[in-house]
Amino acid sequence: MVKKLIILGLTVLCAFLAAAAQESSLVGYWRGAIQAGGRTFTFVFTFSMDTQKGIQGLLDLPEQSEQNIPVDEIKITGNRVYLDMKKVQRKFEGEISADKKKIVGVYIRSNGTRLPLTLERTDSAFSLKRPQMPQPPYPYKEDPVVIVNKDDQTKLAGALTIPDGAGPFPAVILISGSGAQDRDETISSHKPFLVLADFLARRGAAALRCDDRGTGESGGEHLAATTAVRAADVGWMIEYLLTRKEIDRKRIFLLGHSEGTVMASMAASRNPLTAGIILLGAPGLSIEENLYLQNTLLRKAEGASDGAIAQANVLQRKIFSVVKEVTDDEEARTKLREIYSSNMYERLTASQKNSIDERIATVLTPYFRDIIKCEPSIPLSKVSCPVLAIIGEKDLQCPPKENIPALEKALRAGGNQNFRVIEMEGLNHLLQSSTSGSMSEYASIEETISPRALAAISDWLLSIK
Repeated sequence: MVKKLIILGLTVLCAFLAAAAQESSLVGYWRGAIQAGGRTFTFVFTFSMDTQKGIQGLLDLPEQSEQNIPVDEIKITGNRVYLDMKKVQRKFEGEISADKKKIVGVYIRSNGTRLPLTLERTDSAFSLKRPQMPQPPYPYKEDPVVIVNKDDQTKLAGALTIPDGAGPFPAVILISGSGAQDRDETISSHKPFLVLADFLARRGAAALRCDDRGTGESGGEHLAATTAVRAADVGWMIEYLLTRKEIDRKRIFLLGHSEGTVMASMAASRNPLTAGIILLGAPGLSIEENLYLQNTLLRKAEGASDGAIAQANVLQRKIFSVVKEVTDDEEARTKLREIYSSNMYERLTASQKNSIDERIATVLTPYFRDIIKCEPSIPLSKVSCPVLAIIGEKDLQCPPKENIPALEKALRAGGNQNFRVIEMEGLNHLLQSSTSGSMSEYASIEETISPRALAAISDWLLSIK
């Protein structure tokens, strides 16, 4: 009996040691990439051993600025590996090579789509090169700030960069584009607003940037906020700057990027103290029309056929029509389910239904219902202060050919004589030097903002007295 117990104990111990050896073979850094929709997506897994919990894993998605996503479930059976990232509803299945240097497998999306993904062992964590990222020591100071929108008591957290010296200094409020953005407008590991604030501070101008509602340290909910609410947030930022002795109250500017230009125009039209506005990648046509143009140009840049583009546009028009015209959410949800599923919603799997319902939930939010009806020309025509607009020649999200004439027409319609619109050769929607303008390039381009654009912004701002 004792002999049997000893043998059983040794068997359990051997199984435990074998499992531990399997897990230890995973410890370290693994990197791979997939191609989807004409874009490259890098996956970086970091596995470590915890004496109490066993093997632990984290996933970084550099192009999407997602870091430290927990790997909730790790299974190793022989050479087979199974990973489940519940936060992003993604999975990975693969087989470890005999030399333990590769894991050949598939990446599984929430809708069941399987894409080939090979992970290779690497010696260090992966990071994208960003040479314009500010590095200490800084020749200016940066104060953390909390600004309260007194209309609804929402707190907006951010930072104010202040040049070295006595002041008072001109100041610019940075207003982000679509989506819930942090104060740096982080995208594909780029931090455009951080780079811009650093550049301006070194040239003698202060910059205020805040996390959007529901993002970072700010309160509220982004998708519940309309353009009018976000423009009011900007108004309260102006009020805050008026309380700072370091700021020249007669030289407070607004800078909006993409959709943020709409909020900049709205806030400037309401506040006569605005010294000027800077519009980067600004829509002049309606947001809806720009989304159609964007869909066509981006898909074409990614190699989609004319037939596929036309089909996508038809689908998009049907969706937007329901969002604009059907005010009852339940009725709209039913119609949208039919459109998204080609009248086959009830036959779909639970995962497929969930994917469709997530998309529907987004387009039925107050934010999207409002922005899809937005006509940027209306607030633009009410702006009387000086205006600088910069659009990249390769901008596929707010294409210059269609939007520049609309911008100029709106400004002239309001009687504004003090504006300048620049189309910058070779720049994309982020004002990076670009080859195609495709979104797939955003992460691979090391430049965050073209020095030409930075110089044009600061030169114009500092020229306004």
